[in-house]
Amino acid sequence: MSEPVIQHWERVIHKNVRSKDRIDIGNVISESGETFTVMQGASREYNIPKATVEGFDGSELYLSIPFSEVQRYKIA
Repeated sequence: MSEPVIQHWERVIHKNVRSKDRIDIGNVISESGETFTVMQGASREYNIPKATVEGFDGSELYLSIPFSEVQRYKIA
């Protein structure tokens, strides 16, 4: 099994998130278990699986899925 991309999730809180197709999704506001929560604007939240993280450059978190798939994780 490969190592997770992010070892210390506290480092990504408040960092920007981009989908595979480079669309700005929002900022990480929390993490718990196997997911993390992203807030986009004042009203949209996504609860995204940590397994979808492809990389982190210190300022942005990059996902391995396109924005169309991120929509599946929108919190109602």
